[in-house]
Amino acid sequence: MTARLRYVLLSATRTRASLIPMAASIFAILGVFAYRGNEVGSTWGLTALLSCALAAWLVSAALVAEPAAQADMATVAVGGRRGRARLELTLIALSAVGLTAGFLTFPLLTSPLGSQPMFVPAALPVDVVAAAIAHLTCAALGGAIGALCSPPRLKRPATVAAATLAALLALVALGSAGGPVAVARALTDAGRGTLTATEVLACLSCLILGALALAAAERWARRAG
Repeated sequence: MTARLRYVLLSATRTRASLIPMAASIFAILGVFAYRGNEVGSTWGLTALLSCALAAWLVSAALVAEPAAQADMATVAVGGRRGRARLELTLIALSAVGLTAGFLTFPLLTSPLGSQPMFVPAALPVDVVAAAIAHLTCAALGGAIGALCSPPRLKRPATVAAATLAALLALVALGSAGGPVAVARALTDAGRGTLTATEVLACLSCLILGALALAAAERWARRAG
């Protein structure tokens, strides 16, 4: 475990601020898969969409909870703004991997335990791969939005929450043009046992939007500093 990852984990868990989005993520996983006999594409399309919002919440909560003096010292310790950007990227990646693992492994591991399969018909390996890519890219975009709207760019918790919500609503407004809504629709329309060009393009749009958000966050942070 690297020093950067250890710092991110300690910083995210040292206060109660991150507990609420963590609990919300757990309840989202349990709530979506509370019933069996789900359709593969539409179910994982929904959870991919949820992972974007949950990742934004997780990242922004962790960054808001970090004391300003501690954040300044960590920035100096890691070599300035570039090092700080890597810390934020680590937090985003950690959130994306955690949410993806939860939304994918929980239904797959619990499916044999009930009288009815979790997915009907059962998910194929290509479905799992498509869902993993979709969740990772959607969560990465959400995490980038959370970082963009968090300190040192915006400092008041209420402002951070309002800006993050506004950015997520803007993503919803994009619809099928790109972003998490496009990913959810592509997964739903693709059906079972396929990885279509529409899914790939929708996931790619999330990565592009996430990269733009991170670039904007870096420039904004330099001005704020």
